[in-house]
Amino acid sequence: MKILKIDFQNINSLRGEHHIDFTKEPFLQNSLFAITGPTGSGKTTILDVISLALFNHVPRLGRMSTGEILKKGAILTRNQTEAYAQITYRCNEGVFASTWSISTNRNGNLRDYHMEISNVETEAILDLKKSDVPAKNEELIGLNYDQFIKSVVLAQGEFAKFLQVPKKERGALLEKITGTEIYRRIGMEVYLKHKERAKELDLKRAKIETFKEQLIEETVYAEKQQEAEKIASERTKLKKELDALSNEIKLKTELEKQENEHFKTQKQLREAEEQHQKFEEEKGSKLRRHQELQLFAEELNRWLTLREKAAEKAKEITAATEAIQQATTQRETLKQEIATSFRLEVSPANFAEKLENYKREVRQLIAERSTIGATYTNSVKHIDSIAVPLNFIAKASKTEAFQSELNEKQALKNTHYKNVAQQFDFQKHSIETLQTATQEQLRQLRLAEKANIQLSNLKTECTKKTAELETITGQQKGLPETIEKITQQLELKEAQLVARQKTLEVENLQKQLDDYRNELKPDVPCPLCGSLEHPFATHLPEQENGLKSAVEQLEQELKNLQKEHIEKQAELKQFTQQISVLNRQIEELNTQLETAQREFDARFKGMYNVEENYSFSAQETRLEKQVDDLALAKKLQDELTLLQTLKKQIETLNTLIDQGKKNMAAIQQLYSGEIPNFESQISTTETTWNRNEQNISQQQQLLKIAQQTSAEITEGLKTLTTSLLGNLQEKGYVSIEKALEQRLNASVAQTWTSELQQLQSSLVRLKTLQRKLSDEIKILKETTGTVPLEKLQEEQAQKNVALTINDNTGNELSRILKNQKQNLEFIAQLRNQIEIELEQSKHWQVLFDLIGDATGNKFNDFAQDLTLAQLLQLANKRLLQLTDRYRIDQPTGDEDDSLVAIDEHMGGQRRSIKTLSGGETFILSLALALALSDLASRNIEINSLFIDEGFGTLDPETLDQTLDTLEVLQAESSKMIGVISHVDSLKERIATQIQLTQNGQGYSSLMVV
Repeated sequence: MKILKIDFQNINSLRGEHHIDFTKEPFLQNSLFAITGPTGSGKTTILDVISLALFNHVPRLGRMSTGEILKKGAILTRNQTEAYAQITYRCNEGVFASTWSISTNRNGNLRDYHMEISNVETEAILDLKKSDVPAKNEELIGLNYDQFIKSVVLAQGEFAKFLQVPKKERGALLEKITGTEIYRRIGMEVYLKHKERAKELDLKRAKIETFKEQLIEETVYAEKQQEAEKIASERTKLKKELDALSNEIKLKTELEKQENEHFKTQKQLREAEEQHQKFEEEKGSKLRRHQELQLFAEELNRWLTLREKAAEKAKEITAATEAIQQATTQRETLKQEIATSFRLEVSPANFAEKLENYKREVRQLIAERSTIGATYTNSVKHIDSIAVPLNFIAKASKTEAFQSELNEKQALKNTHYKNVAQQFDFQKHSIETLQTATQEQLRQLRLAEKANIQLSNLKTECTKKTAELETITGQQKGLPETIEKITQQLELKEAQLVARQKTLEVENLQKQLDDYRNELKPDVPCPLCGSLEHPFATHLPEQENGLKSAVEQLEQELKNLQKEHIEKQAELKQFTQQISVLNRQIEELNTQLETAQREFDARFKGMYNVEENYSFSAQETRLEKQVDDLALAKKLQDELTLLQTLKKQIETLNTLIDQGKKNMAAIQQLYSGEIPNFESQISTTETTWNRNEQNISQQQQLLKIAQQTSAEITEGLKTLTTSLLGNLQEKGYVSIEKALEQRLNASVAQTWTSELQQLQSSLVRLKTLQRKLSDEIKILKETTGTVPLEKLQEEQAQKNVALTINDNTGNELSRILKNQKQNLEFIAQLRNQIEIELEQSKHWQVLFDLIGDATGNKFNDFAQDLTLAQLLQLANKRLLQLTDRYRIDQPTGDEDDSLVAIDEHMGGQRRSIKTLSGGETFILSLALALALSDLASRNIEINSLFIDEGFGTLDPETLDQTLDTLEVLQAESSKMIGVISHVDSLKERIATQIQLTQNGQGYSSLMVV
């Protein structure tokens, strides 16, 4: 994973937009760069931007949300309304850009933050929710947030502390630095799991003891079993006795019931016989006479029907006669109305023909009037619509006023058109032709003006670039000679330094122990023992021959010359590149100028006299006026044509009005009413006439049919009366009317007949039931014993009490025996469960014995020892690149708790880290930081590294050595390494820098140099 770009806006003190592109210069030539600036200027903000854009997480603040931003006053720059952070990075899957952004609404309140990832190569935004973006970055990069921070951003303070603290504190720091607190949690989880398992087993054992306390002794249990068997035997005997008693009681009860039922039935039979006799006395004779007349029921009913029909037909004849008279009167009234409204004389014979001819004639006139009216309305609307552009005051419906206004407008437009047309020759060329030609001239003029401006701009740009080239060429002049002089001075100084260093080495070899004592300084480690205190080095005479100072002075002069040489070469290279770019730009501008001039001459030189004093503006104004005048002439011409058309259409409209008046007179001669009411009135009159004539015809037909039917009914009634009366007289009835008086109402007859049938049926049923009950009572008396029912019931109650006592005793014994059995089963089950759980949880016992404890220290210490060993192994590999003097090792039992430095220059002597100087401690902590990056990234290739602070403790020589090592590391691994510091010497050594500066308002600015 390699970071390619950092883009952000309004983050912390860095107001405005800022862009750092690692794919462009100066980062392409120098992948080792410094992030510099005073304290509080925002150096660490750049690291915050990286973690915020990728994981919505800031190391010093934690996970970000709207509430956190408001509460902590972080991220969004003061007085700003929006902010964003974007990181573009390359990974195995491609190039991606991860963006975090936030803004305020119109009320000044923060909206929720937004995150997204886009594929830079395909320009597609991944379809993800904002909460899924950090996880997607983790997947693409191959590192989670903690691993990323430990692999990419290295904070030196933690490791400097880590080197010197005791073992107990070192474990906590290592846990914090490496994120291996999982081992402590595992040890604590094992302890809790073992404790929980033991608690569950103890609970089961306690339950076993509880069940044991509820058990009874074996002898008592056997006695209870025997007692239960005896109770069961007694219960069986009681049940049999109770069953026999229940059966006898049942028979006795049934006998008593049957005897009561027999007595009840006898009573009901007597009552039924009395009811039957009463019916015969009151209704019997009447019902029998009615049944006798039912032999002639059909003839009697027909005689009554014929008599009723004869009366109905007499009424129909009277009603039809009256209706015919009313309809005839209505006919005369209608004839008078038709003559008045429609001026038409009609009769029943000619009504249809005359009315049809009349309707046809009037409808034709009304249709002609409708056509004339529709044409008039459409003409008025058409005239008003086409007259809209001319702004007429009068409407076409007011023909006289409209025609007068039309004549006035026509005269005025003619005069105006003649005035405009004087400047043009419309006889030879039409207005449209002249408009097209003038507009083309105007377009060509504007193109020429634009091309002329472009030519002028190219000439100005070419002049500007030429002047810039002359300035830079003057600045470059003399640099090669200066560089050559510096090179010669470097060679001389290097030769002098080599000679002095050899002399110093020979002198050092000749030194005795006392000579080294002369060089001891307070709080500086002894080169032999490493001690910071030198009690035997005081009050010694100074012995300095100046050779070492001369070597140091030559080394410093050489470094200054090398720095100056590098700066001058960089300056020469920069000027050379700028001159090359300017020459290429001037050449391109000259080519563009020549091409543009040729194109201008070819297109416009022959058309316009384009001189220095030529006025494009005046020509454009003249042509624009000509275009406006032609447009006005065209408009007047169109308006005059339209006025002529309106004049013709007004004449046509007057003709339509005359036709409408003639049509109206013709209609009024035939019809006196309102024209819109004609159809409804003629339809109503025709319908009324037809209905009246149809009514007369129908009533005449009904009268005829009623008279014929009445005669037939009278004849039939006479014949039936003769026949029926003869039959009734034989039965003793003097007339048909007397016989009808003896007939019962149909419902009464049906009711009486039903009542008689029910009485007879009840008598039969009760007699049958009486015989059946007598037989059953006889059988029951033969079956039952002689003991009274009351005595049997008393004995049954006593037996039931004995059975209840027996059941209660038996149930209690059964409960005791059942509880004993269940308790034994529960005990067996619990013991089996304990054995199974002990077998299944053996591994938890083993884990508890090995790594489990309440604090998690047991497993954590073991894991941290392994992690520390791996970390120190990786650190020593990195340390080889930084110095060949020290190695880091864990302390043995008799050494100080802090880590141990093995001094290879002192024959492998083991020294406490606490005895090292600040610079040496930094070197070791840097090695640990790089090792942690290796450890955290493992199989992930990390090509971006940021080292935060710690360089201030280094002396110049160690700082140079450290930076040399970082340069080698960068060259060998192709890593992009950023060093965050405010050390001036570091700024001088690293040419590529991201510089941060502060202004007086608390804001910072960023510049890449």
